[in-house]
Amino acid sequence: MSEANLNLNNKPNSSHQSWYKSPLLLGWLFLVLAAMAGTIFMVIQANSGFPGLVVDDFYERGQDYEENIHKKFANNERWVTEFKIEDIYLNKPTVIMITVSDKAGASANPEKVTLFVYRPSNSKIDFNVPMTLSTDTLFNGKPVYQATVTFEAKGKWDLLASINIDGVEVNYANNIFVKD
Repeated sequence: MSEANLNLNNKPNSSHQSWYKSPLLLGWLFLVLAAMAGTIFMVIQANSGFPGLVVDDFYERGQDYEENIHKKFANNERWVTEFKIEDIYLNKPTVIMITVSDKAGASANPEKVTLFVYRPSNSKIDFNVPMTLSTDTLFNGKPVYQATVTFEAKGKWDLLASINIDGVEVNYANNIFVKD
């Protein structure tokens, strides 16, 4: 008789368990609470500190920006540039050359030429160098602006030549690949 009483008191075959003992339910509850906490955190961060990008004269700024972009595109189309780049190898000095002329083929006289060198996968090694007019080199009968550059990482790089002509900046880009 005591054996029957023990089985009734312990209830080993009972299908009724406490809800807080179910690992599946606890997992779902944790996920829901974590999502709610993350959402609340993001809302608090969004509403504190940063005033946003709204400015009082947004319409005028937008019109100025559009006007400047159209001027820049029109000025870029006035000039023809040509990059001359030999094979580029890791940690070896390379001469990068560029010519600038108008649509008729007459050479331009830039006030300043700067070469910006960007590494798409690592912005910490980006740099820029001034380009100088080469007195002894011509490329297709045009004066050449050049800079000597050494690349410290192999792979893809982006070049941007920023040229100031008649007080206006024009930009021309080129992609290169540095070999081992």
